[in-house]
Amino acid sequence: MDYKLEHQQMTCGSSEAESRKYIPLITKEGYLWLVADQPNMGDNVYFCSFDPKSDGFGGRTLHFELVDGTSIDLPGPWHGNTDSLFHDTGIDIRDTHLTFVVVAKDRKHEGWQCTYTDVLYKDDEPKVGLFDRGEAIAKEWANKLKQPVMCYRQSQGGSSDGPVYPDGWKK
Repeated sequence: MDYKLEHQQMTCGSSEAESRKYIPLITKEGYLWLVADQPNMGDNVYFCSFDPKSDGFGGRTLHFELVDGTSIDLPGPWHGNTDSLFHDTGIDIRDTHLTFVVVAKDRKHEGWQCTYTDVLYKDDEPKVGLFDRGEAIAKEWANKLKQPVMCYRQSQGGSSDGPVYPDGWKK
C-alpha cells in the first residue's frame, strides 16, 4: 500500500491561539503559562514572562479566554512546549499532542508530490500521545527490519518526514 502526502494549509498562529479557552498556571517566579482546555492540551501551550520587550508573535497582543469566564490580553506571548511547561510547573502533559503518523519502507518524489511506498504503519486518524510517537513507531520498524524506514509526522504545527535508522546503523 502507498500513501500520498497531502499538502497542508497554512494557519495563522495567533488566530489558533485566540480560538480556545485556557487554564492559567502561574509559577513561583510569576511567569504565566496558558494551557488549552482540550484533549490535545500539549498542542496549545503559551508562555508570558510579562517582559515589556517580549516579542512572541512579533510583539502582538493576543486575547485569551480563560475557563473561568474571564479573559486576559498578553503582549508578545510565546508559543511554549510541554517540556518547558513540565520543567517550570511540574505539570506533565507531554503525552497530549495530536499527531498523524505514517511509516513506510521508502518514499518517492514526483515533482512536488511525495508518496510513501510499502506502508508499514498508518494511523487511521490523528491520535493523542507523545509528540515524537511517530519516531518511536518508526524506530521499532527500523530495528525489526534492520534497515532505515521513512517516517511522516503531522501535527497542528506542521509536518515533517525523513528517514529513521535502526540502532547501530552506519550511514
